Amino acid sequence: MNSKVLEIKFPYLAALLLPVELRKQRLLAVLSVLTIPFSAVLALLTGMRKEKLQELKYNGQVCRLEYCLNYRFGELKEIDNINYKDRIRVLDGTDSDGKPYIIYRRGVNAVYDKPKKRGERNQVILNRRAVNNQTFYNFTVECPKRWLVLSDNKNKIDEQKVLELRAVVNTYKTKGKIWNLVICN
Repeated sequence: MNSKVLEIKFPYLAALLLPVELRKQRLLAVLSVLTIPFSAVLALLTGMRKEKLQELKYNGQVCRLEYCLNYRFGELKEIDNINYKDRIRVLDGTDSDGKPYIIYRRGVNAVYDKPKKRGERNQVILNRRAVNNQTFYNFTVECPKRWLVLSDNKNKIDEQKVLELRAVVNTYKTKGKIWNLVICN
């Protein structure tokens, strides 16, 4: 569900629900005061929804994989600190912004606001080849460069450590999941 659905301005809504001849300043002021509890309840519900959506991103498997990677490659004294800046993170790979997937015609550079309904006249729905060939990752492992460099040369990435990290992730991930490694500074 798109989070913009929950952005309700209750005083404005109350004013719109009144007949035009009753929209006086004093009555609108009273209505805006009366709608404050509704705004507070909506703010609480929106906050709770946001928290639950954040909690759902961190299921047991994600936490265990992240813990395992930080235990094996990270710094042991900072393993329980989730705010540590050099922490190896496991991020969700799906796009969760609530925007619809828009289908474009090949060879047309126009951007449509929303897709047309299927079956409408004068319309051919063909995906661009680039869209069909994209790989969508189920999750991304974000690893700081610091954990993957050679001990003698701090600028060159040790391919053996990268292979070891990939082996650990492939061992503990769910079968059939596609993932991507991002090395950040």
